[in-house]
Amino acid sequence: MSILLEREKDGYHLSNGVVTLDYRLGEGTCDIRGFNGFSLKRLHSGARLADGVWLDTREGGQKAWTEEIQDAFGKGYLLRVETAADNDRTLLQQFLIYDKLPYLMMETFLKAKERIGSNEILVYEAETFELPASEDPRFLFTPFDNDDFVRYAALPLKELRESYEVGAVYDAVSRNGFVTGSVTHDLWKTGITAQPGEGPVLEGFRVVSGVTSRLTRDTLPHGTVFGTSVGSARIFLGFYEDYRDGLEAYGKANGVMAPPLKWDHGVPVGWNSWAAVATEIDYRVYTGASDFVKESLETQGFQGDEKVYINFDSFWNSLSEEELMAAAKHVHGNGQIPGIYTTPFTFWGGTNTEGEVPGTNGQYRWKDILLKDSEGNILPPIDGGYCIDPTHPGNLMRVERELTQFKKWGFEYVKMDFMAHGAVEGVHYDPSVTTGIAAYNYGMQQIDGLLANELKEQKFYISLSIAPLFPAQYAHGRRVSCDVFGTIDWTEYMLNSLSYGWWINGNVYRFNDPDHIVLYNSFNHREPSLFNEGLSRYVSAAIAGTMMLDSDDFRDEAARERAASILPNREIMEVAKAGRSFRPVEGNTGEGACDCFVRREGEDSLYLAVFNFSNTEKKRMELSLPRLGLEEKAAYHVRDLWSKEESLASGTMTVLLEEAQPRIFLLKKQAA
Repeated sequence: MSILLEREKDGYHLSNGVVTLDYRLGEGTCDIRGFNGFSLKRLHSGARLADGVWLDTREGGQKAWTEEIQDAFGKGYLLRVETAADNDRTLLQQFLIYDKLPYLMMETFLKAKERIGSNEILVYEAETFELPASEDPRFLFTPFDNDDFVRYAALPLKELRESYEVGAVYDAVSRNGFVTGSVTHDLWKTGITAQPGEGPVLEGFRVVSGVTSRLTRDTLPHGTVFGTSVGSARIFLGFYEDYRDGLEAYGKANGVMAPPLKWDHGVPVGWNSWAAVATEIDYRVYTGASDFVKESLETQGFQGDEKVYINFDSFWNSLSEEELMAAAKHVHGNGQIPGIYTTPFTFWGGTNTEGEVPGTNGQYRWKDILLKDSEGNILPPIDGGYCIDPTHPGNLMRVERELTQFKKWGFEYVKMDFMAHGAVEGVHYDPSVTTGIAAYNYGMQQIDGLLANELKEQKFYISLSIAPLFPAQYAHGRRVSCDVFGTIDWTEYMLNSLSYGWWINGNVYRFNDPDHIVLYNSFNHREPSLFNEGLSRYVSAAIAGTMMLDSDDFRDEAARERAASILPNREIMEVAKAGRSFRPVEGNTGEGACDCFVRREGEDSLYLAVFNFSNTEKKRMELSLPRLGLEEKAAYHVRDLWSKEESLASGTMTVLLEEAQPRIFLLKKQAA
């Protein structure tokens, strides 16, 4: 093991050659430096007790010890530092540093001889955070969930805001960066904040377990965690020459702690009813879509590695049970897989909460299972729906009934929507569940338990729509953004989420879901989109990682014609079927989307996708091949996967785009 460990007179020095930790006993602070010039100075930890008392590692004496460790991350050292506080209460910091890895992890515990509680643990705060010389320093804001069309943002340092679960500080020009965020998601909502300082310095760079805000959908403070040992989320601190490598490493670390739900059957390809027909869904529309996909799309190349999916979205309950069973049978008869929709943690009945909860045999009314505050008041609605307590037995009975019906009717795919309602802070039926994230875990564990056999055999696919980013191990896919429809502004919106959330795919969830692909028009925008706008939605979905579910109204001949002209492109479908997300080339777009993405294919080739987000103006792009990740002096054969045009490029590449046009290329290095 190549980690240097030195016990000094007043502290400890640990270094693996890329990350260095210097802890000062007696001060309760440390410095953490990366090989790339980022440095956190006078880092300390703390916690707030349930009675309001604040404990801080700077306000007590320390003792420390080390031990060798070996786990899924490799070999390394664990440094434990214990700070004595009042009344036999202590703060325990744990630092985990691994051989040769450019990151360390840490967590902070509040310990006592008797049961105590906390709803706020300061995992760490660096009094100052020094950046190396940067041309365009940025702070990455990550939304807690994908609701309400909240965007990711690459913020200038003077525009900092609280980021959720993960954040990054990097130079958008050199890409040199620092990534930090939570890798455990059992109990806490975690926030990352800082204040801009003078020059290349941030002040008060904080990572806190126990945050709530409008963006976490909460109206109450974070719930309190109780015990004789109350630990924070485990936090990743990584230093990288390319922040994109850091975000991918962070995603992989989450996957080590809680592996994505296994799925070996390839990218889901097919059709979803929502944008196409919304409330107008019926047996005829659904089965007609199945027939059109089978007869006109599958045979031409619009298919995955296995069967195609035909999915009901919301308002499927306008069909009778007999119609639902017949619809699923029809889809199976076409050699396809039928899918359906549910909202397990949301009540849509408005203020009429006296109705009986289905599946409870009259034991519970809706008002019984809704989430409440400490005075018994039902919490206010979110997106028009009230939050259901995931721990309430009435909801468990309801969900069991519904999932049992889905299986009985023949459905093998479920889209679960408005999941963030299950992570809201409140008073839960189960008194051992005291935080929103704990309740969400509880509810999702129950769902996966009800589908245990099907999930083990990979005969049932779970897709999350509106949902927290974490925890993630309960579903195969999650929508990377909120709803997306068919015009170019919707494509740009989804690509904002891909620009800063591409790393989720394959690491956190098996697939990013770019939402249903609207090629022609939708229930909320009846005017036909431009052909290039539809093509942009198709290409943007193909590079997402991905799920490829069209949502056009195939009762319309023009919609059928456009779908048949776009969806079966075999070369682009091969890109999509790989299930690997493209990387953004640039990270300086603020709340906008990057317009240039790449995916490497071995040492000598890569895919390149570019977009024009204007539907009124043409666009000219001058692309540096080294910036894309290719050799400056080499020559590359360029193939346009849509037009089939071929050309050569060296050093730079000029791309011309019509209004709202996307282009996707394969670049291969020419033999010398």
